[in-house]
Amino acid sequence: MQQPERPPRSDATVVALAVAAIALVMIGVGVASYYAGRDHQSTAASSAASTAAASTPAAVSPEVAVGAHAFVQFACAQCHGDRGAGVVSPYVPALQGRAPGLTVGQLTSTIEHGAGVSNNPTRPFMPIWHGVIAKKQIAALVAYMKAGFPAVQYADPVSVPDNQGDIAAGQALYQRYSCINCHGPNGLGGVPNPQAPDKAIPPLSGPGFRHDFGTDTKIMQVIRTGSVLGRAPIVSMPHWGGIISNADLKALVAYLKTLK
Repeated sequence: MQQPERPPRSDATVVALAVAAIALVMIGVGVASYYAGRDHQSTAASSAASTAAASTPAAVSPEVAVGAHAFVQFACAQCHGDRGAGVVSPYVPALQGRAPGLTVGQLTSTIEHGAGVSNNPTRPFMPIWHGVIAKKQIAALVAYMKAGFPAVQYADPVSVPDNQGDIAAGQALYQRYSCINCHGPNGLGGVPNPQAPDKAIPPLSGPGFRHDFGTDTKIMQVIRTGSVLGRAPIVSMPHWGGIISNADLKALVAYLKTLK
């Protein structure tokens, strides 16, 4: 039997059906985008959390943390490398594989009495820190080394600007290489050195210094060769030859010449 013909749809009906179809598609896209966005946010958050966890140093004891900061403050890192990893000078040993195997007494004695060559100005040597680094700081340094030189947050050398001129760079280097710990802020000196002839570590400012070291060459030379007056308990200045580059020496001299 012949089916009756359906009445043709009106234009309004066609439009309504089209709008409905488009709406369904938009809803589907929106739902898919929502869940895709949630997955992306979850993945991004997970990735960020993993990165943060990987870059955050592990917790250490307060004594080890103090030792890590002292290792930077007293320029140990400038000779022995970041966290004692070495590679700065062939004459300065790496400590990461050596220090943890030494006794507390051996490490303490080396920090207080120095080590290495002291009569060859072309080779760096470890200075005598007796009287400058406090006993508790030395104990913390030893604890840090015995712990294997762990990463400690903010225990980083002072940053040196490379586009602000020699004086600004030299001012930062004065701290980075621990000059400030013996010669004082702005080179004013005054750190006791009771067994030395003048009883104190000399200043790097004032007429006396300018008289003895009146040229850039003389200042650079004394930084390179150091000043060894004897054995502990006399504090000594290390040879920085082979450690401080000529460019950094120039910057240090530029800074020191402003301290008049």
